[in-house]
Amino acid sequence: MSDRRASEVLEECAELMRKKGQDYNNIPQAEYYPNGLSDIWVMMHQKMTRLRSLLKSESDKENFESIQDSARDLINYAAFFIEFADEKMDGQ
Repeated sequence: MSDRRASEVLEECAELMRKKGQDYNNIPQAEYYPNGLSDIWVMMHQKMTRLRSLLKSESDKENFESIQDSARDLINYAAFFIEFADEKMDGQ
């Protein structure tokens, strides 16, 4: 793997996906997205809207989800989007 921070971030996202999967994947993952790619797109849109809100905030401190947290979630939803589009998501 490269020495770039971006490569480390992707590894962190993969680890985050594994950890959240332990909480969420007691049912097939595709069941979370009954409308398929449209539902995943909505989740990506929510994360982008959250990022826009954080960027416009006058406060330097968020209460719950940081800009980095939202960006990591967006990366993972983009991966889910590709996984679903490739018809390789559990439960499809």
